Amino acid sequence: MDLSDASSRYDAFYVPAFTVKVDGRALTYEVPLAVNQVEIDKTLGGAAHFGFTIVNAFDQEKGEFVTATGQPAFDLLRFGAKVEIAVGYGDHRKLTPVLFGTITNLSTGFSEGGTPELSVSGYDNMFPLTLGKRSKSWKEVKDSDVVHLIAQGYGLSTDIVSTDETHEQIEQNQEGDLDFITKLAKRNHYEFYMTEKDVLRFGPPRDTSNGLMALAWSKGLLSFKPEANLASQISRVRVLGWDPEAKKAIVGEAVAGEESGKEPSRSSAGEYIKKFAKKDVVLEVRQPVFTQAEAKERATAILSDHAKAFLTGEAECVGLPELMPDTNVSLTGLGKTFSKIYYIHAANHKVDGNGYRTRFKVKETSL
Repeated sequence: MDLSDASSRYDAFYVPAFTVKVDGRALTYEVPLAVNQVEIDKTLGGAAHFGFTIVNAFDQEKGEFVTATGQPAFDLLRFGAKVEIAVGYGDHRKLTPVLFGTITNLSTGFSEGGTPELSVSGYDNMFPLTLGKRSKSWKEVKDSDVVHLIAQGYGLSTDIVSTDETHEQIEQNQEGDLDFITKLAKRNHYEFYMTEKDVLRFGPPRDTSNGLMALAWSKGLLSFKPEANLASQISRVRVLGWDPEAKKAIVGEAVAGEESGKEPSRSSAGEYIKKFAKKDVVLEVRQPVFTQAEAKERATAILSDHAKAFLTGEAECVGLPELMPDTNVSLTGLGKTFSKIYYIHAANHKVDGNGYRTRFKVKETSL
């Protein structure tokens, strides 16, 4: 989809709009509380954050925040209340849901001669995974099986892609569930996050598509700041392990060109650094791997993680609900070198009195 298609879909971006539902009731429309801005921050591997601002709700006579009908605002805006946020353009009943979460923070400010506003914020439904630390072990399971069991314990819907290796034992040692899943994702080169449909996704990065949206500089793409940096890049990874039954070493290798998401017509960071150094730049790591396939998989994951720090950038464009982490976007009008497909790993959506804007961060393995 290009900008003209999006413009037709969103009524020429004419009337930016949002809805905030708390415990199923839409603020402004069903509950008379005025919201003047909303902001959503989403990133891979972490709980998404949201915030919105309530205005004109403080009753000077009562000395309380109340709805327009006089009901106490905190009866609804309480810790743990469920929040659903949708953004887009035009009719508020046709907006795109982008986050389901929970209120975790309430703040305000009282100043001389001013009317206090109420700031409400929180996180998506991955937030409970950030609380506490646990120790647990599982036998004869895959990493994906463990993630499913953890998510099931929180009552989360899942979209989990099965990992390949069955491990004799997987241990969680005094770690929070979010940190533990991060570790499992990293060793498989997987991403995990809550989707806009409130589903926990755990799977390979969706970095091989042609891009769900095409944006050109000055035509929807308002700004873009890319940076390509060869520092800390490598061209070959060796993962060293040990087979206790055969009593022999296990070596898994991944070489430049095998990185996840690499465009065939472009060079990866590893390929550039190999030419620059005129030899392989090798990273060797020892890890508890017990098969050749597992060692190879770990090596490819490490190589891909390094490579995605090669080309990074930050962009701003007109508000587009589709631009979310774990999607690709095609950016053009940036010259031959930087006009290409980019993988989004973080996105910010903000609607306020100045309109609706989307800011996003990208990372790429090739240029």
